Amino acid sequence: MSGTLVDLPITDHPPAYRPTTRAPLRRALGGSRHEAGLSRRTVWKLLSAWSALWALVHAPGGGYSWHFFALGGRLLTSPAPGSGGLHLYAAHPELQFGPLTLLAAVPLRHLDPWQGRVAATVLLTVLGLVVLAGLVRVREYTDRVHNSLLLLTGLLLLPVWCELATHYAHLDDALALGFAVLALLALRTGHPAATALLLAAAADSKPWALAFGVLLLALPAAQRRRSAAVFAGALALAWLPFLLADPRTLSALGQFTIHNSASSALRALGVTSPATPGWDRPAQLLLGAAVAFVAVRRGRWAAVPLAVLAARLLLDPATYPYYTAGLLVACAAVDLLTPDRRLPLWTAAAAGFYAVEQLGTVALSPGTLGTVRACYCLAVLALLVVPGGQARAVRAGPQPPPSPSRVRAPCR
Repeated sequence: MSGTLVDLPITDHPPAYRPTTRAPLRRALGGSRHEAGLSRRTVWKLLSAWSALWALVHAPGGGYSWHFFALGGRLLTSPAPGSGGLHLYAAHPELQFGPLTLLAAVPLRHLDPWQGRVAATVLLTVLGLVVLAGLVRVREYTDRVHNSLLLLTGLLLLPVWCELATHYAHLDDALALGFAVLALLALRTGHPAATALLLAAAADSKPWALAFGVLLLALPAAQRRRSAAVFAGALALAWLPFLLADPRTLSALGQFTIHNSASSALRALGVTSPATPGWDRPAQLLLGAAVAFVAVRRGRWAAVPLAVLAARLLLDPATYPYYTAGLLVACAAVDLLTPDRRLPLWTAAAAGFYAVEQLGTVALSPGTLGTVRACYCLAVLALLVVPGGQARAVRAGPQPPPSPSRVRAPCR
C-alpha cells in the first residue's frame, strides 16, 4: 500500500509560518505556470465544460427526488397542526435528512415547483466543482497538485456527481459531502473549532455523516476535548428542538424502513429480511467509525470519509446510483491528498465500480451484482485497515513554510 494512502501531516503553523489564505486559493484555481502541459485555468475550463455536458445528459427527468426537500421546507415553515414545524420528523419519518438540509431547502420553496427544482439542480451541479476545488485547496495549503491529476480526477468524479446533483438533486448528501471537504480543510489548516462545527453540519445535513466525527481524533490531543464539546453542542442545537417538541421523533425515525434490494450488498452478506433490519443503521455508523478510527491512528485521516461511505454502501439495503457519488468524492480526497500522486487510482477504481453497477443492472443477476458490491466495499475497508507503507504518518506539529520548488507561483 506504499504511496496509495494519505500521509499528510496536520499542521498547526505558528503565525510567522502560516501561509496566507489567499495564496492557496489562487494556487487551487490558478495553478502553476511552470508545470508542463495544460495550465490550471485550462483544466478548470475543461472540467466546467465536462460537468455541464453531463448535467445536460442527466437533465431529462432531473430533480427526481427534489419533492422530498420541497415538502420538508414547506412543512418546516408552514406547518399543519401536528404534522409540521418541530413535529415534522415525527409525522414524516420518510424525510430522512437533517434539520440543516431543511433550512437550506427553505429559500427555494418560494419559487414555483419547476423553478425550485431547476435552481436546485443547477446549484448542486456547480457544487461538484466547488467540492473538487476544496480538495485541491486542502492539498495546496503547503504543496502542489499536478494539473494532470486534477484533470483526471475531475473527469472521473464529475459525471457521477451529476447523478447525485442533476438527476436526483439530493441536497442532503451534497451538503454532507461539501461540509466534510470543508472540515478536511479546517483540519489541515489548524482550526479545531471550525473542524468540529463543519463535521456537525455534515451530520446535521444527513445522519449517516455522524461517523465523520472520528476526524476529531486527528486533532492534537490538547484540542480534542473542547472540539468534541463543540461538535456535540452543534448536533444538539440542530436536533434537540425536534426531540423535545415531540418525543415520537426518535422512535419514528428509527422505525422507518426501506426495501432491501435484491442486488444490495446487504443481501449478499446473507441479510434476507425484506426491509431495513433494526440493527442496520447503527451498524453502518459503528463500522464506518471503527474503520475510520484505525485510519486516523495510522495517519490516514483524509481516508475517514472513504471508510464511512464504504461502510454505508456495504450495509445499506438500497442501491441508488447516487450513493456512489459520495464514494468518488471520498476516493478523490485520498488521491488528491496523497503526496506526489500522478494518477487517481482510488477514484478510477470507484468509477469502474460505478460503471459495473450501471452495466450490471442489465448484464448481471441481482444476486451477482450484490456480490460485486459487497466484494468491492469489503476490499476498500480492508485496504484502509491493513498496515501499509504509509501506516506511520508524519506527526502533527509546526511545519516550515512550503518551499518554492514545491508550491509554484500562480498563473498570471
